[in-house]
Amino acid sequence: MDWKNRDYLKITIIGALIIFALSTIAFVYAYARTMQPASAFSVSGEGKAIMVPDIAKFTFTVLTQGGTDPVKLQKENTTKVNTIIKYLEDEGVAKKDIKTEGYYLNPQYNYGICRTESCPPPKITGYEVRNITSVKTKDFDKAGKLLAGVTEKGANEVSGLDLTVDDKTAIENQAREEAMQKATTKARSLAKAGGFRLGRLLSIDEYAPGSPIPMYGYGMGGGSDTIASKEIAPAVDIQPGSQDYIVNVTLRYEIR
Repeated sequence: MDWKNRDYLKITIIGALIIFALSTIAFVYAYARTMQPASAFSVSGEGKAIMVPDIAKFTFTVLTQGGTDPVKLQKENTTKVNTIIKYLEDEGVAKKDIKTEGYYLNPQYNYGICRTESCPPPKITGYEVRNITSVKTKDFDKAGKLLAGVTEKGANEVSGLDLTVDDKTAIENQAREEAMQKATTKARSLAKAGGFRLGRLLSIDEYAPGSPIPMYGYGMGGGSDTIASKEIAPAVDIQPGSQDYIVNVTLRYEIR
């Protein structure tokens, strides 16, 4: 190999090493920048949408107590619940809108008095059966009648009247879009006032608790075995009204 070729090879190798070194430095610099915490700031926005309830939900409970035969007690409880369900269906409530939320069979104990160091074991004195059912209706004019009717038919407790919207998707989207628009406008305004440019959107946090819907607790305190239930329960006047559905968002931007 002559000297000319040797010099050419040497220059080529040196050039390749320089290019490799510069590339490595550039990569390390870029990586270091990504690892450093960027200057950032956060803005919040609130969006509201009017929500007019279109369904009424409530739960009723049939509680049956007494007796040492749990099977007999269960049959008695089931008979009462079926009577109420038939009443609801006769009033136009669809089967899909009547749902069992809970069913419990629990023993009732008698705890003896500990007169010595050893205490007598508890004895089962009876059982109780609790059947919890939820009801949904879109007929607000009939909702009050249903509340009173289930009590007359044997429910011990009626509670948790919830006036809400069956499908909140459109309302949620409307409130979210307004919240995002307000937060974005605020971020641009702050960037202009602060003399900096908005960088990447680093994160979005959303909090959508909604707005509390008036809850109506309705309990006659009794069922078919009490004096109160033997009287005619008054129908409750249900007014759905309207509520604000609220969404809050927090946007975090990089400062450039």
